[in-house]
Amino acid sequence: MASDPLTSAGFSCADRSSSGTSDGGPSQGLSHTAPPPGPQVFSSEHYLRFILQQDPWKPHPLSPEEIQNVRRQCSKLLRTCIRQRAYVRLLLKDQPVDTSEEHEQYALTLIAYQVIYWRTFRIYDLPREILSNIIRFVVWSPPSPPIGTRWRLQLTWVSRYFRNIAISDSTLWNAIWFCDNPPFERSLAFIERSRTSPLDLCLNDTPTHKFTDQEICALLKNLTPHLNHIRVLIILFEDWEPILSVLKWLSDYGREGVPPLTMERLEIHRTGNPYLWPGLVWRGTKFVPVNHSISLYSLFGGRYVPELKSFTMNGINIDWENTPSLNNLTTLDLRRVPLELCPPVSCFRRILATSPMLMKLSLDGAGPASSNPTTISTCPAINLLHLHTLVLANFVIPLTKSIISHFTAPNLKDLSIMYFKGVDYGPFYEFMIGRFQKIKLLTLHSASCPIDVLPVMIKWLDSMPLLTCARLSALEHDILRAFLFNPHTMKVHPDTCIVSPRLNVLTVENLQPEIFAKFVLARKLCGIPVKKTYMAQTMAKDFGAAALADISQDIDSLITRVDIGAKIREEEELLNEP
Repeated sequence: MASDPLTSAGFSCADRSSSGTSDGGPSQGLSHTAPPPGPQVFSSEHYLRFILQQDPWKPHPLSPEEIQNVRRQCSKLLRTCIRQRAYVRLLLKDQPVDTSEEHEQYALTLIAYQVIYWRTFRIYDLPREILSNIIRFVVWSPPSPPIGTRWRLQLTWVSRYFRNIAISDSTLWNAIWFCDNPPFERSLAFIERSRTSPLDLCLNDTPTHKFTDQEICALLKNLTPHLNHIRVLIILFEDWEPILSVLKWLSDYGREGVPPLTMERLEIHRTGNPYLWPGLVWRGTKFVPVNHSISLYSLFGGRYVPELKSFTMNGINIDWENTPSLNNLTTLDLRRVPLELCPPVSCFRRILATSPMLMKLSLDGAGPASSNPTTISTCPAINLLHLHTLVLANFVIPLTKSIISHFTAPNLKDLSIMYFKGVDYGPFYEFMIGRFQKIKLLTLHSASCPIDVLPVMIKWLDSMPLLTCARLSALEHDILRAFLFNPHTMKVHPDTCIVSPRLNVLTVENLQPEIFAKFVLARKLCGIPVKKTYMAQTMAKDFGAAALADISQDIDSLITRVDIGAKIREEEELLNEP
């Protein structure tokens, strides 16, 4: 049966004298609305916009006669839609035929019906709280932050009544992405409209504008009266100076402590040169931030903020010893920090020990610092019962083993290994054998497996029998072949007993087409085929249509329109499983 044309990507619109039909087209201007001359492709949304632009009707209070006229038109158009859809189904009943013209007629009539129908929809008669909920659903479900900002503004332009409802609802304005230019008049107006609602703020450099320290200092001054009810604060700046101004701002306010902070999530990312650090020499010159004689601050001035649950520091450091707020965390994310500036082992262990509900631990080139960071910890391992996600990236082998030795995670489900190549990581994989036996999701990105490490890699994979979903990126054949061996005989496929027998869902990116094609074919020959694969759009382009058609024969379901980094449904389901 044919699909509804309005749910498809688009439909052909040829030049015609009327957007309606001979047995019931729209009237009063709409009946003479036609697309631009010549064959074109229009989506339903595009044609709806076009028809609205051409419609001479202006919104105004309708008289009883006008209301009746609109209802008659709607009734006539709706009957026509029903007949047209029934006719299409009749044509397709016995044999497939080309129904593009009939689909087009049906779609245009349905759009005309929708345009007229809403003229008499009594939206202003809805109870205020119901209309407010409708507006909230619109505002809280945008595809991107810029679109969400535009939607909020547009809702205030509909009418005085809509504007009053929108502005009086503080929860519509409390999620703010500072995408306007200094002095941020629009974003600050949103903050005023949010009143005392918890604020979720994001400040970041853009490709067209890199914020200066002076601009950020002026903004922070305006934000100070609202700092106590900021719930989420996400900062992404390239330069050190605005980063240090933010740290000083948080530290100064924390020392005063009135009113107390209620921040739940804090992320501060420095996106600039990872080798540039205050007080350290870079290319023969000691780096000193401009107008910042102090470059080390304790978080929140050393004050404890019990609400803080998620903490991310990327490319910056703080006074770890005098920061007591890192207790009871659910997320700890440390990235790109030189070893000598990382939290000391005692501080790192204290954070873990005082965060029994820690669910995600991400360490990317940053971890506990000690006088001998490569030694295995002799202290009792901290048992993190609720840790479900672990990310390890950019570490040398001995340091990685040392980090892992500080804790156990018997219920870990999601493990990511990234940028483990260039040296022999065999000792690390051997150390990992049997440590996390409940892994269901595994990410391997830019990792390698030389031939002499292959037996260890196979044993490590075999120690995770529940592995169901794998994210594979920037890998060579050397590591993919580990999934094709019998872990008992160490013989390669075809064999019905291979590692990861439950593995049936893949997310793939930046893999060579021929290598991936051989991999899925080999799994199929072993009797354990890949059931579903999510492929990044860029990788799908590298394959080409013919190669994708061939590989689809070895995979039950191949989805090629996946954005890089997007979370798939199976991941959520596996993480939520008991």
